[in-house]
Amino acid sequence: MNRRRTTRAFARTRLVASVAAILLLCNANGWAETTTKHRKRVVTTTTTTVVSTSEQQRLDALTGQVSNLQKQETDTTSEVKKIEQAITVAPPATADAKPVTIGEHVGLVEKDIGDIKKNLSDNLGISVHALVDTGYEHNFNQPLNNVNNIRVFDEDGFQLTQGNLHIERDGTVGFVTDLNFGQVANTLSGATRYSNINHVGPQWFDPTQYYLTYTAPIGSGIALSAGRFVTLLGAETINTYNNLNFNESKGIIFGFGIPFTHTGVRGTYTFNDYVAFTGGLNNGWDNPATASNNGPNYEGQLAVNNKEKTISLLLNGIWGPNLVAANPAFPNGVGKSNSNLGAIDPVWTWKPGFIPNLTLQGEYVYGTQSGPVTGNGHSGSWSGYGQYVVYDWTPALESATRGEVFDDMDGTRSGTSQTLWEITQTLSYKVPGVTGLLARLEYRHDNSSQNFFSNNNRFNPITGAQHLWHGQDTLSANAIFAF
Repeated sequence: MNRRRTTRAFARTRLVASVAAILLLCNANGWAETTTKHRKRVVTTTTTTVVSTSEQQRLDALTGQVSNLQKQETDTTSEVKKIEQAITVAPPATADAKPVTIGEHVGLVEKDIGDIKKNLSDNLGISVHALVDTGYEHNFNQPLNNVNNIRVFDEDGFQLTQGNLHIERDGTVGFVTDLNFGQVANTLSGATRYSNINHVGPQWFDPTQYYLTYTAPIGSGIALSAGRFVTLLGAETINTYNNLNFNESKGIIFGFGIPFTHTGVRGTYTFNDYVAFTGGLNNGWDNPATASNNGPNYEGQLAVNNKEKTISLLLNGIWGPNLVAANPAFPNGVGKSNSNLGAIDPVWTWKPGFIPNLTLQGEYVYGTQSGPVTGNGHSGSWSGYGQYVVYDWTPALESATRGEVFDDMDGTRSGTSQTLWEITQTLSYKVPGVTGLLARLEYRHDNSSQNFFSNNNRFNPITGAQHLWHGQDTLSANAIFAF
């Protein structure tokens, strides 16, 4: 009995001890958590990245796409190099090789032309040059019959503006010939005559210049010319291979203020590096109705420039008897035997050194025609000024701005008493890889103090007249190849 009590007491004691141990452990954990709130702990964490199968597939796909892009870039670069090689203008590597690329075909043509020119120059002393100017022009007035008023060499639509063949021979005795085709020839042949023969009329061929040259051995040499040649007057001239002018279209002064050509003789003497003089006798302006009233016209030019030729002044003038045929605009305007026609035309040019690649040029013209040449039966006069601002942005890109005012106060030149003005902006770009190829883009606005410009308005069925406008705007794009 006592033994059973002893066993039970021992079991109870073990039970109490176990409970006390558990309580002691719980208190110890609580004390530890409380203590860590007031201490700093350094915990080192190791992260292991596990890439799933789908992410690996996406990464592999992107890597493949990058590789494809790199291959495409390599292929494109190779194709570009092939194209560049194909358009590079150069004859085949060997003389017996046939041209394959476009560049080789063009290069072979250039070589053949060069060989012909060299043979002519070496054997005969003859130089041959040419140019072709073609393009498209849009007149926003949409004039009937594609006529651009107060323009001389351009019209609305596609056109061959000019084809020119220039042949000359240098030396003590030589010659110069300029044969023109296209719209330039059409205008010149309609406004001029070849020499003393009857007027030929508009056509698509015109021998604009054909004259003999001789250098007389007097002093530094007097350069004499006899035949038909372009006028001394004007800042602009009829295009040749080495003078394409700044703008594509020709100005009002060029078309109405001065003559185009003369037939006669002239001589030029250069005194020194600064002064030269040209004087001559000719049959008068363009197409006199008869033989210049039995008297020649006198022309002259005094050229002055500094040593560097950055500043120059040309004093041009012409005066002499010219009969004037009846002008349809002025029924009373019939030329008389004492009718004289003349003009002065100074042209200045300045290339300021402090602004490289800039050219400034100005032209003033004053002309007069004596005798009853207007509707009121009296003489007529006109005047004008043109200003050019030209800048070479790069060796290949040039911009040219021209502004003009032309006062035809008596209607002697345009057939209407009016004041005309125009502004023209031209961009010229030398196409790389092809020597002599020039691309031009031009915008021009013309304006008159009168309703003068034709358009697409209908004609009045009663009067047969069209309501004219004060102005016109044109946009043109041309390609010129000269060699």
